[in-house]
Amino acid sequence: MKTEAPAKPDLRVVAMVGILLAMWAFFAVKVGPAYLSGDSTSNLSRDMATWTILAAGMTLVIISRNIDLSVGSLLALSAATAAYLVNGQYGPGLSATLAVPAALAVGLVLGLWQGLLVAHVRVPSFIVTLAGLFIFRGITQKISARDPRVPDGSWVNVLGFGHVPPAAGWIAGAAVAAALAAWAARDLLRRRRMHLPTAPPLWAAVRIALPGALVLAFVAQVNRARPAGIPAQTVVMAAVLAALHFVSRHTRFGRHVYAVGGNPEAARLSGINVEAVTIAVFGIAGFLAALAGIVWMAQNQGSTKNAGQWYELYAIAACVIGGTSLLGGRGTILGTFLGALVMATVIQGMDYTDLENWVQLVVRGAAVALAVGIDVAAQDPAPWMVRLRDAVRRRLRRLRRGP
Repeated sequence: MKTEAPAKPDLRVVAMVGILLAMWAFFAVKVGPAYLSGDSTSNLSRDMATWTILAAGMTLVIISRNIDLSVGSLLALSAATAAYLVNGQYGPGLSATLAVPAALAVGLVLGLWQGLLVAHVRVPSFIVTLAGLFIFRGITQKISARDPRVPDGSWVNVLGFGHVPPAAGWIAGAAVAAALAAWAARDLLRRRRMHLPTAPPLWAAVRIALPGALVLAFVAQVNRARPAGIPAQTVVMAAVLAALHFVSRHTRFGRHVYAVGGNPEAARLSGINVEAVTIAVFGIAGFLAALAGIVWMAQNQGSTKNAGQWYELYAIAACVIGGTSLLGGRGTILGTFLGALVMATVIQGMDYTDLENWVQLVVRGAAVALAVGIDVAAQDPAPWMVRLRDAVRRRLRRLRRGP
């Protein structure tokens, strides 16, 4: 009996990869050889790390049919907390080994608190996290009033300026590539052993070989940069994405998140603790916002009042561009990563072409509006869209039949 559909290419992923290739080709022609240099690739992966980490946590929140507008401010609060604690001039001058866990705990506790308000007090997540956006930003302004700096000798600075040595990068890249190929091959063999439909041989070979090849190509590219090697922020981002991909796709908790987002009442009737799942996804989002804050603080060697400004919008944009439905129940970490890469490519490309700041904001906003519009139209199209779609289909059928 067939219990699973055959593995097929995800058309949305294929389309996004095509868009990325088109944008890279456009900017390469527009900017010149510098755009495809190792330095450019290294900077791209480093600069997108903080808000991609936010977007990973946001993905679970949106899949559960909620939203978190506070992650940018929570990033700023966590960065300010850590910077204040390690600063000896304005703060107690604690070791980063104590300050970083304290800042991570702040993010986790505040995320859990917001989830508790949503789950048990039944305040809409939009309202709870909108309030959090203002509250956390206000506290940040107080803590960061003197822009606390991280001491030069602190190990946290490795996150901001460290790189994996090229030889170690090759070893890690080869290990990751081998693991990805082995996982894809294992899935193919499992389907065949269970007599389930499998992908065509060519697509199966692509699924096995392509992810690892892309990893090795990235390692080769960043090893050409100055300084050479994979940026430390990129390593943290990759670890977060891998962990959340596994949690969302291969654990019972991940299945519960999708079930709650798809239909909360049906999930409750099936025995899922909807409140516990809701609190957990907000806790994960808060913890990752704090982790992103630590990375931001390390990259900027301290904290400022405006840390993480607009980052909640970048995170939401990455999610919806990557296919996460604002209606809940649908989305993937891979899609979010591709959406973040699209946003990062747009931002970096506009920086290279020296567009004015107001134009950049207009383009970013238009990209978000277009992505959300496409998502909503696909899930719940307006009546005129349905009529237009049906008319186009009838017209195409007539054309196929001929005169």
